[in-house]
Amino acid sequence: MSELPKMIGNDTGQSASLWQYVTHADHGAEWMELTDNLIGMVENGSKTIQYAHAKYTVRAGEVFFLAPGKHYIENIPAADGPYKETCLAFDNRMMADALSTLISLYGMEIRRPQGGRPDPTLAHVSARAWPEMQLFFDSLAPYMDTDYLNVHPQLTRLKLAEFAYMVIVYKEYGLQHKMLQCIDRLSDSFESIVRNSVFENLTIEELALKTNKSLTSFKNDFQRVFGDTPHRWIIRQRLLHARLLVISTNKAISQIGYECRFDNISHFIKLFKREFGKTPLSLRQEQRR
Repeated sequence: MSELPKMIGNDTGQSASLWQYVTHADHGAEWMELTDNLIGMVENGSKTIQYAHAKYTVRAGEVFFLAPGKHYIENIPAADGPYKETCLAFDNRMMADALSTLISLYGMEIRRPQGGRPDPTLAHVSARAWPEMQLFFDSLAPYMDTDYLNVHPQLTRLKLAEFAYMVIVYKEYGLQHKMLQCIDRLSDSFESIVRNSVFENLTIEELALKTNKSLTSFKNDFQRVFGDTPHRWIIRQRLLHARLLVISTNKAISQIGYECRFDNISHFIKLFKREFGKTPLSLRQEQRR
């Protein structure tokens, strides 16, 4: 494929999308929204995932798990060839069904691991692919560019169960935590509500009400899920999106500030410089030299 799908999954609740993405050009950092979970393997080149304070790199030969939400991503070709990855997207219910298959059919005991818990502020986790994991992604090749997995959802369930089995047996705890979070999200929509409310002008009290929690419970859960206070985390997400608009569009700095819900542009520029070390205009000029 020449470009990533605009939307991943659909509204049926039992959906999966499989593709191989190849590009010879570095399109720079792009804002990408996932409606489903994503597992993938970088086969050539590297993928960077940008957060407010750090950039993480997934290199060739590594597998990654990316949670639903808005992400700031750059796919970088290698010096000797294109960027290439194989990805499978799926909803929370499908992963829950896959784990249930391991328990009910194969008697596997699945527990939340004590160690290896990934940073709760990060939406992704990655690990070096071991031989069996490489074989798993190789096994997806026959279904590429077909609708077979959607026509036969039980096959998708078995493939996800295969992925989960190898993660658990290999004791790759970071990936295992991310898989189990799929079950958590089925009973608790807290994270998705918060992420979808970043650009709404809601007070913390209103956001707590939207998640059906008391203010104290909301703040405690927010710290647990995102590792920060609501105010700081929301401001960082808005600044991160502003950074993308600064370097990838010709929009006026004031327009970007207003679009990202900063009513005071002078204050926006001050926050931006504090976060990224440069004013929006300086960053734009630096990126375009």
